[in-house]
Amino acid sequence: MSERFKEYGYEITTDPEFMDEQNAMTPELRRELEPLYYEISESKGSKKIIDRILKLIEKNPENPQLKNFLSVAYKESGNMQKAREVNLWVIAEHPDYLFGKLNLAAEYYENKEYEKMTEVLGRMMEIQELYPERQVFHLAEVTGFNRFAIMYFTAIGNQEAAESRYEILEKIAPDHPDTKQALPYLFPGRMKAGAKRMEEEEKTKISVKTPSKVSVEQKTLQPEFTHEEINLLYQKGLYIGRENLNKILALPRETLIDDLEKVLRDCMNRYKYFKNRLETNGWDEETMTFAIHAIYLLGELRASENSDVVLEIFRQEDKFLEFWFGDFLTNALWEPLYYIAGNQFEKLKQFICEPAIYTFARSGIAVVMQQIALHQPERKEEVITWFKDVLQYFINSDLKDNVVDSDAIGLMICELIDINADRLLPEIEKIYELGYVSMGICGDFTSVNEDIVKPSKYDHTKKLMNISDRYENITTTWAGYREEDEDEEMDDDVVDSDEMLYDDYKEMPEILPVRKEPKIGRNDPCPCGSGKKYKKCCLNKNNSN
Repeated sequence: MSERFKEYGYEITTDPEFMDEQNAMTPELRRELEPLYYEISESKGSKKIIDRILKLIEKNPENPQLKNFLSVAYKESGNMQKAREVNLWVIAEHPDYLFGKLNLAAEYYENKEYEKMTEVLGRMMEIQELYPERQVFHLAEVTGFNRFAIMYFTAIGNQEAAESRYEILEKIAPDHPDTKQALPYLFPGRMKAGAKRMEEEEKTKISVKTPSKVSVEQKTLQPEFTHEEINLLYQKGLYIGRENLNKILALPRETLIDDLEKVLRDCMNRYKYFKNRLETNGWDEETMTFAIHAIYLLGELRASENSDVVLEIFRQEDKFLEFWFGDFLTNALWEPLYYIAGNQFEKLKQFICEPAIYTFARSGIAVVMQQIALHQPERKEEVITWFKDVLQYFINSDLKDNVVDSDAIGLMICELIDINADRLLPEIEKIYELGYVSMGICGDFTSVNEDIVKPSKYDHTKKLMNISDRYENITTTWAGYREEDEDEEMDDDVVDSDEMLYDDYKEMPEILPVRKEPKIGRNDPCPCGSGKKYKKCCLNKNNSN
């Protein structure tokens, strides 16, 4: 579909034939170029492909895309000198061909000759400054140009200018490959700004103290169970399998629930025992995942009668919860809690308002309430009233009560934004005035005031799955991650612009050699600038289903 729209003093078109005339593109040549694009990559710039392109250039000397293809073919073959010569040839013979300039700019970027990029693309890095006589540009020209502007500005440390160009991309083409490829270049600057903000916020951050509550007599022996199948929970890790889960769930409900309660108490009774094992032998996923299994099985059984023992687990100190549950606290325990205690609003309110509750135990309860509002819209007002009571409790609390947790409150406000709970703005404003909110998590009150009334671009409703599907989802996404695989996984996720297509606009691809994008480890500061680790922030959002 072709359309034009006015933007930034010039028109942008999506007409796939817009550049054909200036590029001397004929229907016959287009048919020949389309398969050639893929053959270049597949053949790694073979001599046969290069000879074929040279013959096409001889027959179609006015077409700049053929020379662009030739440059990429040389690059694929490893002949960077010839690729550079062709880049200069394209610009000399076709000075108005933007993608030729971008190719040369990419070369300068690769060589860290950033100032030379402005010699090609203009000092202001504005497309109309580069082509002042033009009033109409193709969308692919605007997105490609702004992607390189972002690369340039982030390279020289002008984050503000880079962010302004990204705002343009998000506005005119949020789903375009250029927009997606440009985003990672903003990450280092955002990480630096986030780290600086986190450092400042640490000075005013309010945290609760979570002293050890494991007061039961510590043991070393595994409890005896009614059902021998429960031993599978101590032998099988997250890859326990559908068959084993079904075998356990087929046991008599009452005695099964009793056994699962024993499993949960075991993680308290033998906490020190397993800590010593960790220090001696390291984490053994096969034998130390039993607490997670027990909570998920209780959730699958809808064991609301066991909510007290589950909440007792979540009352424990931060070190205890991180030891047994780790990333599950932020990623995946909302679902069994939704099933176990989702109808016990008063009990959940009492829990979240208790002193000495760990940040992510509190925020997990807030997620449960948010999901109730999203999955059961008829209960949304009841949920909002619940949040109002909780916010009012924090407002009325004193810091010495060991209740106020600025991170937990910030995360809670994020959940309220996602369900558009704008009638709680008076309480939210008051809690901001008290200084009880970590603004690095949810922004300042002005931004919350704006965001809470906006329809979200994303559906925040998390999927509810049966236990087998949930385990499969967990093990095939975030929990299947291994630290030693990080480099391989990140490389697989990188989309080199050599592979970039403009299929959405039915335009012949322009192939631009650009270095691979920056990668982010799970334990790095989140590039969104929240100040939290990536695994506690945007990685969690990406894997929220």
